[in-house]
Amino acid sequence: MTLTEASEVFEDIQIIDCDSHFTEPPDLWTSRAPASMVDRMPVQKTIDGRTAWFLGDESWASIGGNTIQIGNNKVLGSHVTQPFETVDPAAYSVRERLELLDKIGIWAQILYPNGIGFASNHVFAIKDHDQRTAVLQTYNDFLVDVQAESGGRLFPQALLPIWDMDLTVKEINRLLDKGITGFTLSDKPEMIGLPELIEPYFDPMWDLFNESGSVANFHIGAGARREELEALRGSGPPPGGPNGSPVPAAWSIFGTQRRLAAGSSQMFMSNVRIVVNLCMSNLFDRYPKLKVVSAESGIGWVPFLLESLDFQFDEMVTNEAELAFAKRRPSEYFRDHLYVMFWFEKTAPMKLIEEIGINNVLVETDIPHPTCLYPGPREHFERVLSGHSAHIIRRILQENAAELYQIKVPKTLKPV
Repeated sequence: MTLTEASEVFEDIQIIDCDSHFTEPPDLWTSRAPASMVDRMPVQKTIDGRTAWFLGDESWASIGGNTIQIGNNKVLGSHVTQPFETVDPAAYSVRERLELLDKIGIWAQILYPNGIGFASNHVFAIKDHDQRTAVLQTYNDFLVDVQAESGGRLFPQALLPIWDMDLTVKEINRLLDKGITGFTLSDKPEMIGLPELIEPYFDPMWDLFNESGSVANFHIGAGARREELEALRGSGPPPGGPNGSPVPAAWSIFGTQRRLAAGSSQMFMSNVRIVVNLCMSNLFDRYPKLKVVSAESGIGWVPFLLESLDFQFDEMVTNEAELAFAKRRPSEYFRDHLYVMFWFEKTAPMKLIEEIGINNVLVETDIPHPTCLYPGPREHFERVLSGHSAHIIRRILQENAAELYQIKVPKTLKPV
């Protein structure tokens, strides 16, 4: 297919961006909390030109990755534009986000948190249980409002209070009733003192995912503790050090920008661990309708990993008990249950789509993070997918995501 032919195919497709971030606006909690809880809610403060979220006098979270300044101007070489007043409103305003999507040719977005981390670990760091619950549920109520205001174009993935499984079940049911399509989870709950995801503690959660059709999302970095994520963002002490603490992702001789580039390149593939463990487990035997997304992790590594999983399975899993643990080969579980996504990549979308699985690939922009595909995501997708059939292009850009997240795409489409 030529680029001209691909352009004609694209005119009839509404792209669904499966990983972008919605920055928490300054009045998110204070405008929604009851009067009795307002003074216990997160508030934004700007000190010496840098804005952050505070609980009382304690710094709690950064404002996240925001590299698009007022005027839709993307700034290179930085993780975040400061102070908050310089962030383009499209990061946190529904109306202006939709205007931005129209400008760049994207129909809908799946939204993840920004400053408060990519799962509920930042919230878990709040010691008081009632305050923690109020912060989480107020945030989720905000997400419901965002989705409603967007008119079926923005789909936030909510946080879960996984430290309390009864509350988790109640929160899933509460939010499903309000139209939420999925939830973002820590891939390493054991790092905050909880059981591993395969253990019986999580069975009620998995059962609800299985029966409801809602999506379990694992965004890269979602398993990091609050202190680790803030350190990576440069708003806390640098990670790594003596006495058995984690080794930093980048060499200490690097400057700030090179450390960020090195750390980000490694973090993109941090979801290899959760994908391997899911495909080696019997979780999908127990929950055959479960759908799992690996967000912001790229796709170029997937064919190698699938070959490795099956090869190592054949070489290493030989006794009867191990063979009886799970019914299928790892790559078979991947094909039926897992989704991966790309944004900046060129080689993998051009050459590896069928090896990965045309029904398993999604696209993303990562707006407004420093690696975001902006300002020309539609043109990039057109270039890297033009060698594929119209059927494959449509599945990757629209239909896989529409089916997965239960998104109604308009039947009458117009060229962008």
